[in-house]
Parts: sequence; C-alpha cells; structure tokens
Amino acid sequence: MFVEETALVLEFTSESPVEQVNVIRPDGELFAEREIPAGSTRETVEIGTDYQPGEYDILGLEDGDERARESIVIEPDVQITDLRLGRNHPEAMYEGASDREAQREAIVTIENTGTGSDEVTRLEFSGDVPRPTPDDYEKSGIYDTESDIGRYADAVTLPPDSEVVIYSQSMPFSPAGDHVSCSPETTAGEFETIIETSVQGKATVATYNVTYTGEDLLECEIELEVST
Repeated sequence: MFVEETALVLEFTSESPVEQVNVIRPDGELFAEREIPAGSTRETVEIGTDYQPGEYDILGLEDGDERARESIVIEPDVQITDLRLGRNHPEAMYEGASDREAQREAIVTIENTGTGSDEVTRLEFSGDVPRPTPDDYEKSGIYDTESDIGRYADAVTLPPDSEVVIYSQSMPFSPAGDHVSCSPETTAGEFETIIETSVQGKATVATYNVTYTGEDLLECEIELEVST
C-alpha cells in the first residue's frame, strides 16, 4: 500500500482474500471502510489534503473477523528548497509574466519528501525586503498559474515525494517598497520566506542573507544566499 497523489492505494493478492477493509485514523477512529468485490486486487481511499497525519491501521476483514492488519505512516514533510528573484531570473517566471511582475516577485521551489499530500495555503516574506507581507494581508500571496486574470491561488497541492514551483503575488521586491534601501556601498540584511500548509501544522521557514547594491531599488543589484 502507498499514497498516490491524494489517495491511499491498497493492493491485494489472491492468497489473502478479504471482504472488507477498514482504515483507522491515528486517533483510533474509523476513517473509511470499503467492501472488496471478489477478485479485486486494488482499491483506493481518498485521503485529500485535510487529514490527520500519523500512523493509519489497515484492517482486512472476512465474515466480520480480522484476517490481516498493516500500518502505514501518512504525513507530509514540506521544505523550501530554492528561492530566486524574478528580476534575476526572468526566464523562470510563469508564462505571460510582464517585466514589471518579474522585477517585483519571487520564485519559490517547495519539496514534499513525506508520505502524505499537503497543500500550500500562504506565502509570506518578512525582514529586510522592500515590501514585507503586511500582518493584515488576507490573500494567499501565491500567484494562480491556472488563471488568465492574475488572481491569487487559494492553495497549491503538494503530493508526496514531489516538488512544485510557486510564484509570489505580494510584490516583496517592489522598487516602490520603502522597508530597505539600496546604496552604492551595499546594504546588507536578512529576510525570511514563510509558507503555511493545511496538514503539516507548523509554518515552514527559510532564512536568507541579502545585499542591495546600486543607486536605487529600481536598478538595484540584489543578491541572496541561504543563511546558515
């Protein structure tokens, strides 16, 4: 058994026939039950991206009696693995991005090395960036690549053992921001990129050192590296 996208896949053999399968949550409560037709070798149980992470027990029943039991840990492990600035990598921006959007937005790569799906619901920037995400910001801060009108994405799904690229929509590196300055002598600072997900429960944070060199933020050379 394994998780594929957002579903638990159960596989059976003819040597261990069962009539029913019960899936038990980590808290001991019944999550799902399925009747298994004779001869079936595969069944799927939708887990989604709003589930209780942890160890699930899979019970195989025949005539109401337990004939088999197996366990599987279903939980995500989400990390930020890369951050690039659109102004430095315009070729990596989403299709149709304008020069203005590339100059202001960031490209974030996120990896889920866990065994369960998750979804990114919010992207924030704090610290020494021109425009940190306001505390009262009510949008996700994520550009919706499926939209033709430049809207915010509600969430971006992260299947297990997968990598996705998302794009900011809150203009963290806007030249109009006034939270940092750019100078010929180089201004140095530190900022955090923060993502929130629906399952993992805690925010994922990556910290970067950043330098700003130039006459002003419009023409500023911005370089960053992961803070150790």
